[in-house]
Amino acid sequence: MTRFGTRRLPVADPMDPVEDVDPEAGHRRALVLSEVAAEGPIGLFRVLRRAASGDTDAAGIRVSGLVRALPGVTMLDSHDFLLRAHIRDSDLAGDLTPGQRVALVSVVDRTQHFDEPRA
Repeated sequence: MTRFGTRRLPVADPMDPVEDVDPEAGHRRALVLSEVAAEGPIGLFRVLRRAASGDTDAAGIRVSGLVRALPGVTMLDSHDFLLRAHIRDSDLAGDLTPGQRVALVSVVDRTQHFDEPRA
């Protein structure tokens, strides 16, 4: 009991690691990240679409991790992309609004055209 006579529930430490209910969830999330790494921006677009449609594996991954999985994207690039799309580093793919998804796809698509070699 506290000084005022009410009982408080124990507070969970935010730094404690969250255990997956499903032991294979980590493996499935790794497969989602490898899809983005292998397919590039197209893979990112697919994963974001799946997260919006209710795929729990895709929806449970941080957007910053998905963007960092893109080939050739550094941590600073990832931060810049998320900043331009108004997305926090801690946001999950399933929590994005349609506007944030469109903004992220647009930013990534524009920068991919700049990186292509000219013929």
